[in-house]
Amino acid sequence: MGYLGSFEELDGYRVPQNGLIPSLDFGGDAKFYLNNNSANGFTGIVPASTFPNTLGDSTHGPDVTRYNAGQYGTSGGGPGGTAIDIPDNSGQWTALLGGRLHEDIGGVSPGYQYLGNTTTGNIYLQNRDYAHAYRYGGARNGTQVLNLLAQDTSLRYNYALDSRDLGGIHPATTSSSLIQMSFWICPADTDDPDTDNLFGLTLQDAMSQSVFEVGYTGDNVIQYRLPGGGAWVSTASTAGTQGWSQIIVALNTATDTVSLNVRSYDDIHAMLGSTVTLISGQSLSLDAGALTNLQWDLRGGTLSNGAVSFKNYFEDFNFTVTPIPVPEPAGALLLALGGMLGMRRRRA
Repeated sequence: MGYLGSFEELDGYRVPQNGLIPSLDFGGDAKFYLNNNSANGFTGIVPASTFPNTLGDSTHGPDVTRYNAGQYGTSGGGPGGTAIDIPDNSGQWTALLGGRLHEDIGGVSPGYQYLGNTTTGNIYLQNRDYAHAYRYGGARNGTQVLNLLAQDTSLRYNYALDSRDLGGIHPATTSSSLIQMSFWICPADTDDPDTDNLFGLTLQDAMSQSVFEVGYTGDNVIQYRLPGGGAWVSTASTAGTQGWSQIIVALNTATDTVSLNVRSYDDIHAMLGSTVTLISGQSLSLDAGALTNLQWDLRGGTLSNGAVSFKNYFEDFNFTVTPIPVPEPAGALLLALGGMLGMRRRRA
């Protein structure tokens, strides 16, 4: 019962203020987390490499790949329940590159600034690299957002869509549908000196094809990329950093076309602008299958001109799926017979 929603507790996303997550001590899970061992039994805290590195941090939740993120709660027809520890990468979210995987490798590696020793081992200072629910006073709705951080290296995460996301429609059945995906973004100013693509959200089908990508540059210019691995296309729309901007993607898997609309927040006038159509009915030039996954890519590490890849907030994912009927077999047969009769008459 996976769900994105608004990344609140009722959507299935935990921050420590909502309660720590008892560790089930799964073999193979990273054990460098401060206070994350069988002696104290908690996993729902920030990594030891993150500052502050104490249980007093009530805002930064655990990485979404370490617990059942999006799989509990009652929003969107969810099953209820609570946050539980799961084997890393076994839920709706999977870390493919960087992020939590980088934290796992570098959390107690030599070369980082030594901060001290605890019962769990040496602690070293490391930048933040993970995707997590974050308690944020400027949330568009509620009190939490999804925050992506990639200060040391780039990250790539996958999210597997579920019927709870799509209003009860199973993703595998969307191969002939109009799928509208709406979400809100609030990027940062710290990466403005880097004008290349910084973030990309890729829509993937059941055949693992990338059918469309939407994202933004370091200086928050909205971009998109069509299938085929071409260059990112920069638009005339720029997302504000003082408020929330809306991105709306309409994917038609029956006609293999896509449309993109944006409402950008204006920082200067402190207001949300009107809806702007960036592309409409653009051909994908491929046979798109059912929409099943979202891939999140955030460029990190050393950016150009001293830019820092820091906060990237996301909110309020909403999907609308409209099935597009295909011709009934009987109807198709009648059409074929009609064509044959017409040919006979012309020959006569």
